[in-house]
Amino acid sequence: MRKLPLPEAQRQRCVSTHGWLLTTGEQEFYTKLVNPLTRAQIDLRRLYMFDELYFDQDEWMYYLFSMRKVVFTSPNPLSSDPSFRVIIIWGRTIGFCHPRDVSCTRINGWEGHLFDISYHGARKRLYVVATMGAIYECDVTNDVLCPKTLSRVTTFPGKEFECSCVPWAYLLEWGCDSLLMVTRERYYFKKHDDEYGRYGPYRTSRFQCFVFGLDDRKWSKITSLGGKAVFVGFNSSFAIDGGEGVKPDCIYFTDDLYEPYRGLPEGGGGDVGIYHMFNGRIETLFESQESVFRSSPPLWLQTSTLPIIKGIK
Repeated sequence: MRKLPLPEAQRQRCVSTHGWLLTTGEQEFYTKLVNPLTRAQIDLRRLYMFDELYFDQDEWMYYLFSMRKVVFTSPNPLSSDPSFRVIIIWGRTIGFCHPRDVSCTRINGWEGHLFDISYHGARKRLYVVATMGAIYECDVTNDVLCPKTLSRVTTFPGKEFECSCVPWAYLLEWGCDSLLMVTRERYYFKKHDDEYGRYGPYRTSRFQCFVFGLDDRKWSKITSLGGKAVFVGFNSSFAIDGGEGVKPDCIYFTDDLYEPYRGLPEGGGGDVGIYHMFNGRIETLFESQESVFRSSPPLWLQTSTLPIIKGIK
C-alpha cells in the first residue's frame, strides 16, 4: 500500500469521481476539485442554492459533512467541452454547474431520501435513486438557466424479488442500455456488544444486485457481475474488469454513513471490505485495525487503470 500525501485536502471531507476529489474550498461555502495525482485544482462556485446552507450558515462542520456524492458528465473537467457538468448531492439537495458558471442550477422532483446519482454516458442523462428504489432521470446539459425537474422512470418491484425494503442503494451505468442498482444491508450493534467497540455502530451484512433495462423497462436480479468488480462508498459508483489485483465478481465497499458515528469520540469509517458475490463472504480489506481510517471516512479513487483507496488524515 502506497501513501500519497495530499495537503490540499488535509482535514477536509472529500467525495470522488473519475480520479478527482471534490472538497471544500478555502472560503466558506466554496468547493474545489483536486486531482491527487497531478495536483491540478479547479475552484467551483458558492453553494448558497443548497437548502442546508441557509439553515446552518454558521455551522462550518455541517457544511463540511453534508457533501455526499459527485459525478461528472464526462471524465475530464479540464476539457473545453461546454456541456461538461459537475453534479453534487449536498445533504437533501442536488445541484450542478459548469466550472465557469456563476452559480449552480438546482434539481427538484424526487420523493424520500436520496441514495445515489449516476450519469449515463450513452444515454446522456442523469439518473437518481431514492427511497424504495425509485429511479428518476434528468437532462443536465441543455437549458440550464432554470431549476430542473426529475422525471420518474421506475420503482424497484421489491415484492417480486422478496425484498421488503431498500435500506440503501447505489446506481451505476451498466452497458449502453441498462442501469445496475446495488442494495446494501447493514447490521446495527447495541452499545454493549463487543462488536460495537471494535467496528462502530454497524457492519455491512449483504449486497444484492439488480439490473434495470432502460429500453424494455424490466428488472432482473443478477448473482454474478460477469467478471467485473464494483466500487461503492463516498465515490461515484463504478465498475471495472477484474484482474491485475482486482478480484472479479466482488463489491469493494467503504463506510459511507457518517451520521451514526458523528458523535463518537473515536470517529468511524471502519465498515470497509470486499463482498464476494458467489458465496456472500465478506473479506477484510486491511490486515489490522490500525489501517482503518477513523478521523475521515475512506473512499475509492478511480484512476485511468486501477482504483485506489484514499484516506485523509
